[in-house]
Amino acid sequence: YYQGRGKQTHAYFHSINDDHHVFINLQTLKVYVLPDNYEVRDRSLNDIKAVIRPEFSSAQVASLDFSCEQSRDLNGKRYLPGFIGMNKIKNNDYINVVVQALAHVPPIRDLLLLLPDIDKQTPLVQRLASLVRRMWHPKLFKSHISPHELVQEVLTRSKRRFGLDLPGDAFELLTWLLNTLHMDLGGSKKRNSSIVYRTFRGEIQITTQPIEDTKSRKNEQDPIEMDALKSTVKVSKTPFLALSLDLPPKPLFTDDDDDDDENGKWSAIPQVALVSLLQRYNGSTTIEWQGEAKRYQLTKLPKYIICHVKRFSKSEFAIEKNPTVVNFPIRNVPFGELLPKTETAIPEQDSNTTYNLISNICHDGQPELPQKASTSTDEISSTE
Repeated sequence: YYQGRGKQTHAYFHSINDDHHVFINLQTLKVYVLPDNYEVRDRSLNDIKAVIRPEFSSAQVASLDFSCEQSRDLNGKRYLPGFIGMNKIKNNDYINVVVQALAHVPPIRDLLLLLPDIDKQTPLVQRLASLVRRMWHPKLFKSHISPHELVQEVLTRSKRRFGLDLPGDAFELLTWLLNTLHMDLGGSKKRNSSIVYRTFRGEIQITTQPIEDTKSRKNEQDPIEMDALKSTVKVSKTPFLALSLDLPPKPLFTDDDDDDDENGKWSAIPQVALVSLLQRYNGSTTIEWQGEAKRYQLTKLPKYIICHVKRFSKSEFAIEKNPTVVNFPIRNVPFGELLPKTETAIPEQDSNTTYNLISNICHDGQPELPQKASTSTDEISSTE
């Protein structure tokens, strides 16, 4: 980008030295010819302006989830708006997949596409909204887009916590981005203070008790049981934006007898159902954590729920990746079974407690680089 139109500006020198004369202001979308410095007004430039700053009507946004009409770029290549790739600048895989996932959550997407007075928003909201709008634009010049501006803003806003020199953690970025967007969009500690909280915020009840006050066990392998008669039991409720799911430990030994089976290479990989991992939040499963016994009870479901499967563990010598495969249905995942029976904990204005898959972010690579990620999206899935 070149700034200014005066005789001492970079844009002026560039127009003379490189024989490039037509420039467009990215804020006002006015087109000027340099070095003569006069404005050009021509309807043939409207398609360029539309690509730089796409605009959507309420009717167009409402039809996005039901339209499967493909578009063509200038090279004649077909693409489906909303399902296009983003350039890999360096180590920005983890940023790309998070943006792709958020761009398919209808409340977040719709807000960014219809956000009024975008120039009055924070730079982070501006960059994210601009990228999402180009992602869903049906008249792109190329069937892929560049996240360069958003990546630079994330690097600056996070004080270089998330950059391009080394791969980053997609879940850490997602957590930071949601909390930052919440504050930038006028959010507070109140439940419905921003679109982020209205979309992703749920509530969980945590019951804790010191290990020494729990019921005695005959064997160390026996499950921990809290002693409800003691006063050391503490109950608190806390909001959440994502549910953390712990995988069972990786087995030390595998059964080699299945190697001759045509599916032997898959049978050697441990598998677990998502429903089994979610039992941690049913209010009856007790775990030991940092000298305390804890029980988690899901009390309020958000409209859209984020589940994070913890695959990586750090030791003094290396980073280990748990290869356990998590099996889950794409539609009708039952979260309502985790709710208490005595109170209403379903999302507001919703009668169902089953969820459909919208997006899935997964790691692909060696455990030494746990941040390399890929994403897949389902264009017709939504929360029921």
